[in-house]
Amino acid sequence: MDLLKEKKNYRLLVNQAEDAFSNGKYLEAFLVQSCIFEVVVKNYAFSVLKPILDVNSDLKRKSKNFEIARLTDELFIAGKIKKELYENLNRYRKKRNEVIHKVLKYKDEKQFKKELKEIYRLGVNMKVFIVEEMVKIRKGTTMAELSAKMERDLNEIVSSIPKTFNREFGSKFGHIKELKNKRSNK
Repeated sequence: MDLLKEKKNYRLLVNQAEDAFSNGKYLEAFLVQSCIFEVVVKNYAFSVLKPILDVNSDLKRKSKNFEIARLTDELFIAGKIKKELYENLNRYRKKRNEVIHKVLKYKDEKQFKKELKEIYRLGVNMKVFIVEEMVKIRKGTTMAELSAKMERDLNEIVSSIPKTFNREFGSKFGHIKELKNKRSNK
């Protein structure tokens, strides 16, 4: 399917979800949105992870069957999305699964509608970000991608500093610790 047709279908479905939401049809809005959402996240993941997945033909083949949870993990691990978006994607996915699997078991209709509205709004915020990133990424690396990669790298560095410092300099500074202990014992 060509890009123009995808954009048109995307816009039609987004409009359908928004119309349903504004008319109080929260379940319909949420279901349409979750379908769009899954496709958008998968498209984004495959577009930014392509260089990584293409390295191995088995991995490339297997990736076609990756679930949204796996793709979200891969995006985060590869430094393609920031921690906040990763957590929001997981929260949305878990809530989506909860709604889908318990759709016939809700006892309180007001509470059900409230939950549908909340998850729909969360999806709107994330979908906008991901769609904007997909458009930008066609032109090269984006600031969000660079920021996510920097966040990942910085967390890795910070978590390794204590072990590395102790291994590299522990013996050289060990006497300082002994002096502090002697002073505190006096």
